[in-house]
Amino acid sequence: MKKCPDCGMVIANQAIRCPKCKYTFTSADEGAGGGDSAVVTPQAAAVSAAATGKSDKVVGIMPMIEVNKDNVDTLYSQLKAAIVKRKTEFDHFIDFLENRTSWLTAPAEVKGSLACEKGLLIRSVAVAKQLLRIKDTIMPQLDEESAIIIALFHEVGKVGIEGKPLFIQEESSALGSTSTLGLSFSSRLSSSSSNSNPTYSINNKLVHMNVGVRSLFLVSQYMLLSDDEAQAISYGSDVDLLDGKLSPYTLLLSTALQMQKSIYEDSDVVSGYSFTVINPN
Repeated sequence: MKKCPDCGMVIANQAIRCPKCKYTFTSADEGAGGGDSAVVTPQAAAVSAAATGKSDKVVGIMPMIEVNKDNVDTLYSQLKAAIVKRKTEFDHFIDFLENRTSWLTAPAEVKGSLACEKGLLIRSVAVAKQLLRIKDTIMPQLDEESAIIIALFHEVGKVGIEGKPLFIQEESSALGSTSTLGLSFSSRLSSSSSNSNPTYSINNKLVHMNVGVRSLFLVSQYMLLSDDEAQAISYGSDVDLLDGKLSPYTLLLSTALQMQKSIYEDSDVVSGYSFTVINPN
């Protein structure tokens, strides 16, 4: 760990900019601090390449990788490992999500192709892959870690809050009556086997918030965000509310989200318009 000379914030050695005051570290700062170099190691660079789909052997935009229940955990792990500069705060938030909310099991919606276990994680990972492809093509100056963070967490508000999931899974008993169970982290062991085609409803016990607002509420408790990142997470799914005043981050995230929902989650559109999708072995 090292300390920012301007504001005194303690951050990871790999950080090249203070997330609080935006001070940019130089090689002189690194030497004076006596810490590890901020240069990304070859191992970290290789992980980042795996997460983003980049390869020295491939020229041009990478084809979209199909994200599904079989490979989402692997792709998700690659994206997490690509976070280097902001690893400490990112890992704290991930620990909260994975162990105290429904992040790993929640559906992405009440109805639709991703109204299923892991639907939210599948969409979040897929949007991250989409955004990284778009970024590398038309806006390479966008920070890669920012791209992963805003894409992974733009709908994280759909987990609800700790102890109160947003989505309630409805299950039918053997007698034909129905009961509702909160889709919390404790249900990971039973939800997949209890009902192969679950249905969901919204938990009315939650304080009502727009998904983007709740997402920002959750993320900001663990991570320091730039104003660009905050706008993207808050409005990436509701850009109409910005009256055209979109930051580049928000514009790219919105584009990636629409591509994922309107194209890559619709097999008829993918096949009808010959969109390239690969399923890695």
